[in-house]
Amino acid sequence: MLIQWAIVAVYVIAMFLFAGQEASSAGFSSTLLQRLWPHLTRSELRHWVLVLRKAGHFLAYAVLTLLVYYAARRTKKLQRAALPIAAAFAFLVAIADENYQSRLHYRTGTWQDVLIDGLGIALTVLGVFVCARIRKKRKEVAKEDVENEY
Repeated sequence: MLIQWAIVAVYVIAMFLFAGQEASSAGFSSTLLQRLWPHLTRSELRHWVLVLRKAGHFLAYAVLTLLVYYAARRTKKLQRAALPIAAAFAFLVAIADENYQSRLHYRTGTWQDVLIDGLGIALTVLGVFVCARIRKKRKEVAKEDVENEY
């Protein structure tokens, strides 16, 4: 149980450490993409920097939500509310991260990014919920099949 929470802590710390590096800036991303794909126009380059950076936000918070969910599921007192806890925790980290980024000179913290983070969180919660319902339904069907055999 403790190892799962340690993984969550390391992941959150890594997120904040990465956000604090100049390598996480849009300018760095633009330079990197320009080196990888020199044929892109300025407009295309801006577009892809935006898409990749927002996808990074989405995925980072989807992963955080899953990590917290699995940690909470393994914590006896949190098991019943694991999904809402995961969503709330990830959303609070998103707010804190954007607040932190707003204080850095080469980053900007925006509410739009919090909303993108929230979308990653929400779709992860929905996916976990749907998967849990499907798993529960399959168990019920399997149990009925076993009972009907006798």
